Amino acid sequence: MSEIHYFPRYSQPENVVTNNTLLLLLRLHQFNRFKFEQFMDLVCEDQEIELAGSWLQFRQQMGSGKSVVDGFIAQDSLKIAVETKLKGSFDSQQLENHFGVFHGEQHKVLILLSPALAEIPTAQLVLLRRQAELQDIQLIHASFHDIVMKVRRCLSEHDEEMRALISDYESFCSELGLLPRDQYTLFVPPCGRSFEMNERLRLYYCPATWSRRKAKYIGIYKDRKVRAIGEISKTAVCTIDVPHCVVTVDGDTVALTPEEKERIIDATNDARSYGWDITSGHKFYLCDSMGPTEFRKTSSGGIMGHRYFDLEHVLGSSLPKDLTSLATALRGHEWK
Repeated sequence: MSEIHYFPRYSQPENVVTNNTLLLLLRLHQFNRFKFEQFMDLVCEDQEIELAGSWLQFRQQMGSGKSVVDGFIAQDSLKIAVETKLKGSFDSQQLENHFGVFHGEQHKVLILLSPALAEIPTAQLVLLRRQAELQDIQLIHASFHDIVMKVRRCLSEHDEEMRALISDYESFCSELGLLPRDQYTLFVPPCGRSFEMNERLRLYYCPATWSRRKAKYIGIYKDRKVRAIGEISKTAVCTIDVPHCVVTVDGDTVALTPEEKERIIDATNDARSYGWDITSGHKFYLCDSMGPTEFRKTSSGGIMGHRYFDLEHVLGSSLPKDLTSLATALRGHEWK
């Protein structure tokens, strides 16, 4: 089954990434202008950049010089330009040339987008900002991770369409290797009734159409706790012929061992006992081993959909090299 995405997946890197990022920002602006402004403020806050005022103004008793109107609504003009680098450094001369795309707008923003913030040395960024300020241009450097996290911070649990959109953008970036933190990321989906099977067979499955990033680890979650953690060794979209015990990987993207195929067949039979048909159109996450842990959710209620955790941020240190030590280190940590 082919996957359907909000954002197209093509082989040409920078122009597609830039276009998809602009599309995300446009959709956020169309969805809710105030949440878009909140997002822009969040992107700017770490760099001590302050956007001047609210872009949508509501005023009363405004004088024109000859008369006073009772009230008015005005929208400031805004232009946002994006320059993307998937690897390597930005070119200072090229960025100065980009200043020419701005004209008489009230708000001029140039976003430099890259996988990590280290692509621009601090001294170069300071100089570029000074040059931009001479033309009233605000220069922002952001990573793809910044875009994802800060859009999410602006959304409520009930903004389902935008949450699906940012999840697909995140998955798109992850597929292109634009999220370096993937190597420290724990993917936590709710497992519920399949928990014992997930832990016993060291795997997890979900519809292939669901957008997920390439996290290195997976956490098996039930009843407000991540109870087991594994390092993802393979992911595969499979078609399963249960009567003949045949597992076919769609597109031959990865080779499965006989033991891994047996585990997938066992999971398919287990799913059938609950009335679930996963014989086609499902992606399987396979782990060579799993370790018991206890990473507890302190807030009330379950999780709405999956979660991602940066394990270095959770632990406050570099990760242990082996899975058993990582599972042990995660015990006692909490999240909301």
